[in-house]
This record gives sequence, C-alpha cells and structure tokens, in this order.
Amino acid sequence: MTDRACAMNPLMTGLFALLVLGGCDYSEAPQAAPLHLLASDPETYQDTLVVTTGVVRTFAEPRHYWVEDKDLNRVEIRPMERVADHVGERVSVTGTFHFAANKGRWIDAETVTLAP
Repeated sequence: MTDRACAMNPLMTGLFALLVLGGCDYSEAPQAAPLHLLASDPETYQDTLVVTTGVVRTFAEPRHYWVEDKDLNRVEIRPMERVADHVGERVSVTGTFHFAANKGRWIDAETVTLAP
C-alpha cells in the first residue's frame, strides 16, 4: 500500500461505515405478530407490516381465505390468489394488517410461504 493510499484509508473507512451502517434500516422490517395478538389487540397492529403463521382455511360462500391457530384465532388473507393453493397447509404470511369493526381483520399479503 502506498503512502497516499494509507492517507486516504480513514476517509474510505468512514465512507464504508456510512454505507454499511446507514443501510441497516429495520423500520420497514415486518413485525412478528402471532394470531392471538392480532385477534385480541388489533388496534396495536393497524396498518403495520407484520408476519404471522397459521393454517390456511377457506369458506365457499362468499369465498374467502384465512389463517388460524390451534385456538381458532383468525385473520383473513387478501388477495385470495396468494393463499388459494395452500388450503390445509401451515404458512407464514407477510403483509400489512388491517382492522375495521364492521369488516374484521385482514392482511394484504405480500408473501405467503410454507412454514415449518
């Protein structure tokens, strides 16, 4: 390494630190939200990016899909196309949670993946 490269090294190190550390913004990371909390305290999660896990269930009239846990805490999943192929399977759903007293609880799903 030349003397000039050594002299610039602190500047490069500082820039590198800003790029690496500055890029670690976790504010947009999904918040873990078990179904029992989404069911019991929906206002806390209103319009929040969440990730939750449950078994996909469906009902024919009107057609809709939801995830539920063993205690039957449920949250609808929209759009239906994201979960239609997973009925009966345990999945992890990431998306924005919503609650309205006259409409219930639902997640606008971004991703649906099989859960262990």
